[in-house]
Amino acid sequence: MNVFFRYVVVLMFFLGGGFVKAQSADSLLVVDDIQFDVKEFHVDEPKNELVINLFAISYSTDPREYKMNTFSTQVLDQKKQSHFFSTIQMGNVLVKFADKQNYLHYLLEEDKPVDIQVVVKDWKKSDKPAMIKLVFESSAEEGEFQEVSIPLKK
Repeated sequence: MNVFFRYVVVLMFFLGGGFVKAQSADSLLVVDDIQFDVKEFHVDEPKNELVINLFAISYSTDPREYKMNTFSTQVLDQKKQSHFFSTIQMGNVLVKFADKQNYLHYLLEEDKPVDIQVVVKDWKKSDKPAMIKLVFESSAEEGEFQEVSIPLKK
């Protein structure tokens, strides 16, 4: 009920022409009571790296563990080719692909945005990033994973 009330308030605020114009209510990407959004992304040409900066906000009233499956998390280019990350950082937790760590664990707290940075090495100039796919464990059932595809548009 509390989550429903929040969605109604957010929807009324955006539809009512509030003074904040960051995002329309229709474009909110919320999965399992977590809102995901793209801050920015760019190609660091000297390093040949794609850098994607996201943030996540939990709407759950209780702190919850966010368990990301790192090897299922991938970036897709315009040709639908998948690319593995070289590093993923969520808050102060850093996971490197070379370390072969399956999961990234982070404690999400209500209404506290957390930065997520994904870096892909050896990114070709000709490739255009189309979306990032994040895979994380459901809060409803342990061992069940959910996938969220976040479009990358400029």
